[in-house]
Amino acid sequence: MLINEWQTGVRLNEAIQQHNLSDFSLWLAFLSPAVEEFAQFYTPDGQEARFKPDLYQQLGIQQTRPFSFLPADELHLKQQATAFQQGGAVALHLMHCLQGAPLVMEDNKYKLPDEVKSGLSLHAKRHLNQQKPEMMQADPTALYEILNQLQA
Repeated sequence: MLINEWQTGVRLNEAIQQHNLSDFSLWLAFLSPAVEEFAQFYTPDGQEARFKPDLYQQLGIQQTRPFSFLPADELHLKQQATAFQQGGAVALHLMHCLQGAPLVMEDNKYKLPDEVKSGLSLHAKRHLNQQKPEMMQADPTALYEILNQLQA
């Protein structure tokens, strides 16, 4: 599987210029379906230092809780049990909606059954293993040579 169009070289352009739509479709099918990995979105690390406002803080929104068990959840579960004893199922449901409860004991995204892992696409497997595509260095002086080759 190809990550972005840099890896196809000039094959996409040649297929368009030669009106070879089947080759063009084939090379497009090889590209990764992840939009965030397209060349225009895959920028160098130097641009990450831009100003990023903290919208959670500005809007007063609480961030989502993780799915795993936290130390504070023990207190919440005790409060929910007390609410159930005092107010019944309605009070328990209200406390559960307000505080939430852990869904799993340990949040481990690598703990997937083998039958689930075997059904993943190559792109999803690469993200699961946290493999980043290697960034190709563009040579601005090569553009002149490419334009000369296209003129010939």
